[in-house]
Amino acid sequence: MKSLFPLRCLIALLLALLPLAACGPKQAPIIEGPTDKYDTPVVGWGLRKLDTKDYPDMRAAWNDTTNLERAIDKSIHFLQKPSSSRFYPSANQPEDTITCDQILKTLYDMKVMLHKNLTPDQFQQEILTRYDVYSSKGYNDKGGVQFTGYFTPIYHGSRTRTAEYQYPIYSRPHDLVTDPITGKVMGTAYPVRRELMQSGRLNGLELLWFKKPLEPFMIQVQGSAQVIIDATGETLYVGYAGSNDAEHVGLGTQLVRDGKVDGNHLSLPVVIDYFEQHPAELKEYILRDDRMTFQKIYTAAEAASWPTGSLNEQVTPERSLATDKSIFPRASLTFIDVDKPDMGGKLVPYKGFLLDQDSGGGIRAAGRADIYMGIGDQAGRRAGNTFALGRLYYLFLKPQVAPPSPPQ
Repeated sequence: MKSLFPLRCLIALLLALLPLAACGPKQAPIIEGPTDKYDTPVVGWGLRKLDTKDYPDMRAAWNDTTNLERAIDKSIHFLQKPSSSRFYPSANQPEDTITCDQILKTLYDMKVMLHKNLTPDQFQQEILTRYDVYSSKGYNDKGGVQFTGYFTPIYHGSRTRTAEYQYPIYSRPHDLVTDPITGKVMGTAYPVRRELMQSGRLNGLELLWFKKPLEPFMIQVQGSAQVIIDATGETLYVGYAGSNDAEHVGLGTQLVRDGKVDGNHLSLPVVIDYFEQHPAELKEYILRDDRMTFQKIYTAAEAASWPTGSLNEQVTPERSLATDKSIFPRASLTFIDVDKPDMGGKLVPYKGFLLDQDSGGGIRAAGRADIYMGIGDQAGRRAGNTFALGRLYYLFLKPQVAPPSPPQ
């Protein structure tokens, strides 16, 4: 999910471009930094348990819990599904002892504390005495995490190809077979983007058409979008319907690798400006991204839960986080400490609670995390700003602590 602005809203997050993935659906986008060092894989599980003396101060975050309970409820709904238990503890991760039940009890307990209206000091004491806190190992095994933002774009499109609308997104091919829970391709590897686009294999699968080649690419990369059909004025909600499960490489990363932009000053405007000055190069750069995602149009009933993340649950602006689900426990409560863009694009200190509810083709390794910023141009402008290095923590009620009954 993402968006763009100026260039029709600056065409959204171009840097990393990545879709929201839901337990198979969607995937979130990312803005890539000057190097790929944040993609360094960790050894084993992505988390390390902290001693109580090393717990972060969460009191400032407790002063603002807007929409937190709503996001918690989305994770609870996921965890209550029988299929969710297969993810806990992580397969092939001996360090991971976190169970589905422990996460569920943690979320129930957080709801109770929210309804008790605890003071920040009281809340911090509850965490110190009744919770285990884990830190992400980060890209450097010292906790450093590069945070980025993603969002849901709003575009104008057409149901049919016209002289003005020439660039399509595609519905899911019938021969694409994926795991219904994880979204991973089953059987032999599915063709990469270049082969799919140049072979004509996707002919007849065109779902909607757009004016600019970057617009469908942004939707494919972000997984979803709100599309206004100019001919009728109707609004359609487009969502993720699967992918070829190939590696995603953002346009910004490619330009840096080719020495065409300065990696130390990489930003969304820089990438967009480059392709505005060199439009003939865009097609080849898009084809270099092996990952290809497919979309669907949500029904009226489904639109109520749009946009969804990798839990197949609706994501909440500034309360949903995308991470690497192979090393982090999905649906969990997290605490982040990072400088985040304000409405004017200025980086300001931020401490807050988010739910790990999404994933992304470019969000891999312990040094990456992506915050969902919302829908439309304003969210896009904020997501388009580079965030800072920060810290990511996971909170779990201690296994031996019995939580109170959840509020009804």
